[in-house]
Amino acid sequence: MNPNNFRYKLAQFFQGRTGVDNLGRLFCWLSIICLLLTTITHSTVIYLAGLLFIGYSLWRMLNKNYQKRYQENQYYLNKTIKIRHMLDSLIRNIRISAFKFTNDIKLRKDYKYFTCPSCHQKLRAPRGKGRIEVTCRKCNHVFIKKV
Repeated sequence: MNPNNFRYKLAQFFQGRTGVDNLGRLFCWLSIICLLLTTITHSTVIYLAGLLFIGYSLWRMLNKNYQKRYQENQYYLNKTIKIRHMLDSLIRNIRISAFKFTNDIKLRKDYKYFTCPSCHQKLRAPRGKGRIEVTCRKCNHVFIKKV
C-alpha cells in the first residue's frame, strides 16, 4: 500500500470527527490517574473506571455529532471556569517563584543580600567591596555593612 494513500484514507477517516477537547482531556487524565492508582491498590473497580474513562474519551474524539459534543464541552468549561482560573494563577505564581528563586541563587555569587535594620527592606550590594556605607532606598536610613 502506498504511504500517501494511507495518509489520505486516515485523513478521510478523521474528517468530520470532533477531535480532542477539554472534556476529553479531562477524561484522559482521569483514566491515567485511575490506571496509576491501580498499580498501587490492585483494585479491579479502579482499573475498570480507568478503562471506561479512556473509552469515553476515545468515543468523544471519534464521534461525528459535533454539535452535541461542543455543547457538552461548553457546559463543562462554563462550570469549571473559576477552578481553571484559580489553577492557572497558581501555576503562574509557581513559575514566577521558581524563576525568582533560580535567579536569586545565580545572583548570590555576585551580591550580598541583607535587610535594612530600620524598615526591614531587602537590599543587596556587590560582594568584595569591604565595609561600605549603605543608604536604604525606602526609608533613607544610613548604616555600615561588610560585604
